[in-house]
Amino acid sequence: MEIKDHQVHVWQANVNVSSGYPQDISKVLSPDEISRANKFKFPGDLEHFMLRRYQLRLILSKYWGCQPHELMFGYNLFKKPFINLPEPEGVKFNMSFSGNLVLVGLSKNHEIGIDIEKVRPMQDLENIARENFSIPEVKSLNRRKDKINTFFRIWTRKEAFIKAKGYGMYYPLKSFCVNMNPSGRSEHLIIFNHPKESGLWRTTEIKTSDGYIASMAIKSDAFQISYFIL
Repeated sequence: MEIKDHQVHVWQANVNVSSGYPQDISKVLSPDEISRANKFKFPGDLEHFMLRRYQLRLILSKYWGCQPHELMFGYNLFKKPFINLPEPEGVKFNMSFSGNLVLVGLSKNHEIGIDIEKVRPMQDLENIARENFSIPEVKSLNRRKDKINTFFRIWTRKEAFIKAKGYGMYYPLKSFCVNMNPSGRSEHLIIFNHPKESGLWRTTEIKTSDGYIASMAIKSDAFQISYFIL
């Protein structure tokens, strides 16, 4: 499967839909993935983890032109995965999951991050926002009547950006500010103390199933999103 420059492919999969998967998924996964799976205490969590990793391999193998089990992953210092073998050809990817859904975003030559959250009530919503959101984001949240959806729209954009940067939660969440454009177009973000870098990034909401909110961050100012279902 081919992805061209300035294209973004977003795949959605459901871990509860297991028809068509091999009976022994463990044969497709690496020893490292099996070791990580065995750390889960509950069988359901272990099964979901193995299904997510298989789905990721199945999707990525379409772009690398190989069998799912042939993919070899590497990880940066902050555990962000990349493909070691076969040789990479400029395809960047990121995965996120919540509830029963898995999202995988791919781009050509542009760093990408993706995040999905199942929308749910949160008792400490305002405290969590004050601890993790920038001042403009907190003000934006306080202005909205629908605080739960607004919270997750901000949160998923911030998560997507720090995942794209490759630092995970080591990147200070208050050091940048996301903007939700009501027109639905891609939005700039503001990286405090780094105005030039701010202009290189965009965030946007991703289409997904009802009851979930998802967002993407990408280091590109021009892109077109296509959606696929596994």
